[in-house]
Amino acid sequence: MTHWTSALLGSAIAALGIAASAPLATAQNAPANFQVMETTIDDIHAAMQAGRLTAHQLTQLYLDRIRAYDKQGPKINAIITLNPQALAYADRLDAAYRTSGFVGPMHGIPVLVKDEIDAAGMPTTLGTTVFRDYRPTRDSFVVERLRKAGAVILGKTTLSEFAAGDTYGSMFGVTRNPYDLERTVGGSSGGSAASVAANFSTVALGEETVASIRRPGGWNDVVSMRPTPGLVSRSGMWDGYPTTAAQMGPIARNVSDLAHLLDVMVGYDPEDPLTAAGVDKHEGSYTRFLDRNGLRGARIGVLRESVGMFS
Repeated sequence: MTHWTSALLGSAIAALGIAASAPLATAQNAPANFQVMETTIDDIHAAMQAGRLTAHQLTQLYLDRIRAYDKQGPKINAIITLNPQALAYADRLDAAYRTSGFVGPMHGIPVLVKDEIDAAGMPTTLGTTVFRDYRPTRDSFVVERLRKAGAVILGKTTLSEFAAGDTYGSMFGVTRNPYDLERTVGGSSGGSAASVAANFSTVALGEETVASIRRPGGWNDVVSMRPTPGLVSRSGMWDGYPTTAAQMGPIARNVSDLAHLLDVMVGYDPEDPLTAAGVDKHEGSYTRFLDRNGLRGARIGVLRESVGMFS
């Protein structure tokens, strides 16, 4: 089953009310007339343009939800580290907006990052106490592109220890599925997928060697994608590099947001020679391929029997 089919099937199941419980409640103290739950990049930018929302307010909304639901309440436990500079960076974006408008296509959008991808100013732990104090001095290529596009790097998410298996690690314990706290979020990008499902950020970054993006996407009822090798740089990502097996990928609540995020992630990186294969493969925005009726008449295949250990 492809990642698209898996995500769509998950959405259909949730819509039918089969999921064990509804997503978590709305964050408190939201700006007037703005609903953070299930919001999209387009919704956020429209609210900013209408003067109903700032990057600081949005970032605070997500921080409030994380504070209420990640280590307290249901204890989703999807976050390892929060960025202490997130609100200050959001303030700079708000100042820039007042002067000249959006700084880029991800202006003010909070992004959570799987904690095997470097983001300067925060540890990269790989979910293990072994690397608790490792602090990279540089952003990964993709995180740098996101910052330049105006994204707010909100923090780092849980993963399986050393990105190998389910989302459990010696540094943080186990991550719980927002739809059923007794169920797994999958691995190894489970923290990123659970965070998006629980509305801890608008979008997130994951990484996959075998099924570590697509499986958490399906099990947390969000949209996830493993990009074709060569489209997205792996420099600053601590799994699989420089082999072609491991790929960084986007996680979002809908296909439109995933396309917006992928637009920024894709690009040539001289430190990752494989990205030379992606040159001239990305023209314009992936959003131009979005079609609400694209699956009309399609058939969904359901695996009735296992066809391998990762099926």
